[in-house]
Amino acid sequence: MTADPTRRLVLAAASSGLLLLAGCRGVEALGRPPGPGPGVAQLRRAITAEEAMVRTYQAALAALGGHARAAALAGELLAQHQEHLVALRSRLVLPGGSRLARPPAPSAPLPLGSGRRAVISALATAERDAAARLLGLLPAAPPELAQLMASIGASEAGHAAVLDPAALA
Repeated sequence: MTADPTRRLVLAAASSGLLLLAGCRGVEALGRPPGPGPGVAQLRRAITAEEAMVRTYQAALAALGGHARAAALAGELLAQHQEHLVALRSRLVLPGGSRLARPPAPSAPLPLGSGRRAVISALATAERDAAARLLGLLPAAPPELAQLMASIGASEAGHAAVLDPAALA
């Protein structure tokens, strides 16, 4: 007695054959890998700018060594910028092999000038510029990224407000 193939057996064999044929083509059978998600370019710009702020505050700490109050404030603000950087980097997810996988070259810290007043003034200007730059990125950013960038921008505007050279004498 011979058994005729059942419909399930025929379907299983057909799907196995298709998978086998697709396997012969390798990874190309799956199609092109997805490109970077929406907002990746804005996120990369925000990360690069925040890295520059961290380097600027590190340079400021070295320049403010003899001014305890100003150096203490700069140290606190540096810690906040490092937290911003961690938050931004945690949102960056790139597909393997993407052109954006390599980070851009780091930018130099912003010029600070010499003397306590010049350094604090340069930091305040850098903070205002950073807040404005993030505000400019918001319209094109996806909502979840826009929320983070708005929060960081508000923090940077607050930093500019507390960087008063007269109060840090």
